[in-house]
Amino acid sequence: MTVTESQVPPALAGATEVDSSILFPEGLVGCPTWTHFVLLTDEDQALPVAMLASLSEPGISLMVTDPQLVVPGYSVALSEADRQLLDLADDQDPVLYCALTTTATGEINANLLGPLVINARTRRGKQVVLSDSPYSARHPVGSVES
Repeated sequence: MTVTESQVPPALAGATEVDSSILFPEGLVGCPTWTHFVLLTDEDQALPVAMLASLSEPGISLMVTDPQLVVPGYSVALSEADRQLLDLADDQDPVLYCALTTTATGEINANLLGPLVINARTRRGKQVVLSDSPYSARHPVGSVES
């Protein structure tokens, strides 16, 4: 599917690069209707942050980043069922993202407990919930200076 400029949320119209759409067949955790997204990046941006903008729910977008930048060595063990859903070959590694949030006091946190796992070849994704994990859904990353 080709993403048209009219499908990009107005707040994200300054993005310089729009990746092909990504399908999360099961939606995101707690939001099963949030299934169709586009990844928006801006190469001029100083931080390695992208926006995952919903095409199925206008106005919804998530700040995401590579969890390896937050915690070096971060990894996710996928079940065979998850690998099948994503259509990952045995020797294929997925692309990982974690959602970033900000608090009212300006703290930035990364959700390392619910990573977004994407097959770069098929553009299929899944939000995986890690159980028995040392990671947190609110891992401190930094703060926004006002």
